[in-house]
Amino acid sequence: MSIEITEFVDVSISVSPTGVGGGNFGILGFLHLDNASVVTGKEITVAERARSYTSLASVLVDWSASSEVAAAATAFYGQTPTPTDFTVVMSYSSAQSGALLGGSSDTLEELNVITSGTLIADLDGVTDDISLTVLDFSAAADFDAVATEITSALTAAVNAATCTHNGYQFVVTSDATGVSSAVGFASGTAAAALGLTQAKAKSVAGIAAETPLESLGVALANGVAWVALDVHKSLRDSLIADESATVNSAFELATFSEGAKRIFLNTTNDLTTLNSTTGHTAAELKSGTFRHTLSTFSKDVDLYPGSAAFGRAASTNFSAVGTTITLNLKQMAGITAEDLTPTEFASLRSNYCSAVVQIGNTANAFTDSRMASGSWLDSTHGLMWLENRAEVDMFNLLYLTTTKIPYTQAGINTAKATLERSLDAAVRNGLAGPGFLPDGTYLPEGYVVNAVSLADTPAGDKSNRLYAGLSFKMVGAGALHEVVISGEFSE
Repeated sequence: MSIEITEFVDVSISVSPTGVGGGNFGILGFLHLDNASVVTGKEITVAERARSYTSLASVLVDWSASSEVAAAATAFYGQTPTPTDFTVVMSYSSAQSGALLGGSSDTLEELNVITSGTLIADLDGVTDDISLTVLDFSAAADFDAVATEITSALTAAVNAATCTHNGYQFVVTSDATGVSSAVGFASGTAAAALGLTQAKAKSVAGIAAETPLESLGVALANGVAWVALDVHKSLRDSLIADESATVNSAFELATFSEGAKRIFLNTTNDLTTLNSTTGHTAAELKSGTFRHTLSTFSKDVDLYPGSAAFGRAASTNFSAVGTTITLNLKQMAGITAEDLTPTEFASLRSNYCSAVVQIGNTANAFTDSRMASGSWLDSTHGLMWLENRAEVDMFNLLYLTTTKIPYTQAGINTAKATLERSLDAAVRNGLAGPGFLPDGTYLPEGYVVNAVSLADTPAGDKSNRLYAGLSFKMVGAGALHEVVISGEFSE
């Protein structure tokens, strides 16, 4: 037998892990208050909380064309370039039932073999309250028929739960609602075949009625992603929280969004905005100086101009060159332009409230895109991206380095260079650019990075392997929104 070549040359190749990708900054969330307008069988339960879509067509599969969800989605997807990501976040104004959501089940043919199946589970805290012993699926023509057979058995045994099949899985739902409502993991021969055992299923407890803010908080904690949030029109122009605790004010929604670093798309239909600087939602939000809140005015209560505005911003490609945009003077398809007097337009501007307006004899465009703080939507959106870009780039430096980055001056320089690459991307896409800091310092690169040297780093930080010495200053590129020209003419 021959001698293996590895006796002389032995090659071993390791595969580096894949770096973490950057965030998606084009996701519009829509806060919906109930499932009343959802297509039958497509309800978003507390187990799901939110559902994501990638086109208007996919939204209309689940939601009625006359629903508020469809109205907001139509405004969002109607923009050019066409955005992609739309997520419905549910708020449950009434108590919800607990449920057991099954995993993968046997095929229908395999279920048809079961003629005396068993299914045992706790219900609403009562041990083994569900005890089914003679389940017969032999005559079932489809999964719905299997679910009907189980529901019949549940009715006869406890009359307090039902079973459905939603096209993907079997779901057993308690008839009770509230925090004590629950369906435990099932055992038994039928339970395993249906995917309702602990190994496959998910048990979700019921909930008490929630306020919109509570629902948003749970969704955020559960990892539901959105960058900007529009809300059901019934939440507009509420200056004071409802004492019934079922509705939150726009100010509370803005406060939540500020803390969560998400954009709140406030739409106001209050005509007072056109002639006063007090006593309306836009003025209240301006007084809160919210950097993450955009107020938009419309006389039409059925329109969602905020969704349209973010639909235009959502297509920004922050990874390319010269791609950042201003929302000022952009057309918003599907949004009726406001016919305003100069005085009314000036009032909107003084309230930091945008609108699609008629300009001259032919043009209709969105203006101004100021946030409640007086800053601009494109700056807020861009800084959200930049924070993520810098975090991801620095994490990947630590994650993908196969040995270690030493806590030396060379290691600090490596971290500094990584931050500079992140900031270079902001200059390339047009978020930042050469300019002057408030103190008059000119930054030819658009930014400057400062790094505390190794000699000046606290010993305690080094022993904890923490470096907190990086900082930077950056100049925003801004955008031209208005141009004033003066001239002199002589005969």
